[in-house]
Amino acid sequence: MKISSIVNRKGKHIECVAETAPLSQAVETMHRSKIGSVVIVDRRSQEVRGIVSQQELVAATAERGGNALQLPVLMFMRKPVLFCDCQDDAASVMRAMTRQRSRHAVVQTKGTILAGLVSLGDLVAALLEEAHLEAGVLRDMARSHLLALPG
Repeated sequence: MKISSIVNRKGKHIECVAETAPLSQAVETMHRSKIGSVVIVDRRSQEVRGIVSQQELVAATAERGGNALQLPVLMFMRKPVLFCDCQDDAASVMRAMTRQRSRHAVVQTKGTILAGLVSLGDLVAALLEEAHLEAGVLRDMARSHLLALPG
């Protein structure tokens, strides 16, 4: 299954926060949008600089306590960001996420245009759905083969 299929199904919208914004803005954005991460971008160029997920929020709170919320998000963002291409295979992206211990990957089209964001959960769900569909096809083929046998 291609990453583009997953992005098309879940949507292409990405929530972004400027790297100089306080961490509290990332938290508010994640809460308001009911999402697990935000992409951190350069304030001027909008270039991707990092990502903040629940993992980084927990680490920031452990390191700095409640004061972390007033500090710039760039102090806590994960970098480098894991990028993938729309044409990448979901299983290979999942392996890269596992190796890098990242729960999210920023999806790009050719020319580094942002196309979406996928989570490990998105990939697992898509691959399970694909496996379920394949199992159903194989089951149907086996049934039709058994029915065609002379009795």
